Amino acid sequence: MMTRSLHCMTIEVRDLPMYDGLTEVDDFLNKFESEVLEQQRFDALKWALRATPTRWWGIHQRSFEDLHECRRMMLMHFGKAQFR
Repeated sequence: MMTRSLHCMTIEVRDLPMYDGLTEVDDFLNKFESEVLEQQRFDALKWALRATPTRWWGIHQRSFEDLHECRRMMLMHFGKAQFR
């Protein structure tokens, strides 16, 4: 008989940065990336979004393969408009 054991370590983020669309998205993403482990970021993003960004995430979350692509789209959608 073979016995297998599985050990799971989790890390809790106590002060998860929140984003409601009213502050600078780049600042939020930088803080979010510094607080949350890389392998947990994509899943943790749904807990960090509030108001309009939550609705945006609900519609678009399956469109992204990774956080890098999601970050790019969030910057385009929620970033300050660049007028020239």
